Amino acid sequence: MRRAQGFTLIELVLALTILGTMLLLLYSGLSFALRSWDAGDVNGRLTVDRRIGANFLRRELSELFPMRWKDPTTLKLAFEGDTDHLRFVSARPAGIATGGLSLVAINVEADPKNQRQHNLVMRRAMPDDEQKDFAPVEKAESSILIPEVDAVSFSYFGAENDFAEPVWTDSWKFASRIPLMIRLRVKTADGTALPDMVMKVMLGEEAGCLENSFQRLCRPRRQ
Repeated sequence: MRRAQGFTLIELVLALTILGTMLLLLYSGLSFALRSWDAGDVNGRLTVDRRIGANFLRRELSELFPMRWKDPTTLKLAFEGDTDHLRFVSARPAGIATGGLSLVAINVEADPKNQRQHNLVMRRAMPDDEQKDFAPVEKAESSILIPEVDAVSFSYFGAENDFAEPVWTDSWKFASRIPLMIRLRVKTADGTALPDMVMKVMLGEEAGCLENSFQRLCRPRRQ
């Protein structure tokens, strides 16, 4: 009798094993490609978000206005600059439907959805007619400027008076002066240092004076 033709059980098991191995390798390759694509897409969006935030901050600081606090007994400009935060007044309004100046605060805050992640955020509020400090801005809603940062460092270039040589300082301690330039250094959560941002302040102190006796000397406002 002619022997029946076909595969043995061992040959069938071996073929299925090879086929399973090939499918596993194919799935691993596709999965790796998809993860790489997703990671690249996330990094690309993060880079774009950081660039947009940096450009917005640069434009915001170009609108810095040397407003004086409404205190007739002393001359104090509405500007606070430290290493890790910045407070100033912008000529841009606080909202679309509002006009006038706005109080601005910039600092690093933990993300409400992930306390391990920190962002460089901005808060804006509208000052009232008798504003004497930045209190309203602390209650304003925050907007993310640069996401996923590890640390930021502000520094300020300027002088105490017109006769002193301007220098860079980590904090601004001259209440009657506005710095000439502001520099921001950002270190991201992944350890990358973003390029330094150096922003020039376009308006000097005399722009915020209601009256002046000399070019850069403001007198307290009369009652």
